[in-house]
Amino acid sequence: MDTPKLSYVNDSGIEAASAGAFATRAPADAAHCPPSGNTGGKFHTEIDPNTGESFIICTNGNGRPIVYFIPQPVDGVVPYAAITDYFNCTFRFDSADSLSELFQNLFIIFGAKFAPAINRERGLHGYKNSFQLGESSALFAYGGQSGTAFLSLPGEACSLVADWNLVTQYLRNTWQASITRWDGAVDDFDGLHTVDMAVSLYQSGAFNAGGNKPSCNQNGNWIEPDGKGRTFYVGKRKNGKMLRVYEKGMQLGELWHPWVRWEVELHNTDRIIPWEVLTESGQYFVGCYPKALSWVQEPMMRIKTIKRQAQISYEHLAEVASIAYGALINVMLDVEGSADAVLKKLKRDGVPRRLQHPFVEKQSDFVDPISQNKFEQS
Repeated sequence: MDTPKLSYVNDSGIEAASAGAFATRAPADAAHCPPSGNTGGKFHTEIDPNTGESFIICTNGNGRPIVYFIPQPVDGVVPYAAITDYFNCTFRFDSADSLSELFQNLFIIFGAKFAPAINRERGLHGYKNSFQLGESSALFAYGGQSGTAFLSLPGEACSLVADWNLVTQYLRNTWQASITRWDGAVDDFDGLHTVDMAVSLYQSGAFNAGGNKPSCNQNGNWIEPDGKGRTFYVGKRKNGKMLRVYEKGMQLGELWHPWVRWEVELHNTDRIIPWEVLTESGQYFVGCYPKALSWVQEPMMRIKTIKRQAQISYEHLAEVASIAYGALINVMLDVEGSADAVLKKLKRDGVPRRLQHPFVEKQSDFVDPISQNKFEQS
């Protein structure tokens, strides 16, 4: 039987699913899935005296500490001062009979771009079966792995999510899912908070936690910066928390572009990631390193980020085409006799991969024309 699609248009003009549009059915063994943040022990709050980072420690009945820490948000930061740029979760799922119903609900919640589920005919991360969800980059896997399922939304898929509250309601409340990875990102398009600033903050001890200075690492040309982009890392992924600060505009190909991205990556290593990271991203982002990230306040807009990325990619590809084939086009104009004839000979269907995004229906709505003299040689 077909389930009707109930939807509304949110403040951003994006169609989203209604909270009542999916079946709030928990798996039969949901009783064996403890809610996130509940490990059966006692809780108390600690504040790191060096960084001000706040977290909850869970202890057992004997008062002995258990290795799980629950990050806490900080006050005074705009909840939407960061965007969710990566999201993984797992939940109990060991019955193929429920697969069709699960996909139907996921399509309602996430939107049409996530449909249909395409069987990849191979496993993923130790799971026996895996599916790509529609045009998005999202993946779902199940089979094996102690009767669990895995749902992954990389950055491109995250940008398609219209309502993280609805996602939380379904995955947390219906399936008792646990977040295994969350990336929160803040974009500084004007480059006021640079990778060099991140290094200075590190050297001043602003990233210290528990009295121990986290490790750091670098990528790119730091000895003689060449405009191709640098990255500064604080912490290690294997320890469950890492910060990346990188020159995003340069990474996309625009030499010396000012756009810098600050990105926190959390894993459930020795910690429970609360579901509020999806709805109060800014407060949890800053909460990871309150001293170093206290400058984060402005609300984020995912559409603005996508437009900036599309613009830079378009201009970079156009410049590359001008350098590689500009002279040839001059010759072709003489040979073919008109610009229309040249265009007809060169034009191909499709969109360059760097300009493809399932959110974008019409590239011209996200990219402005390039100035006539942008590529003129000085």
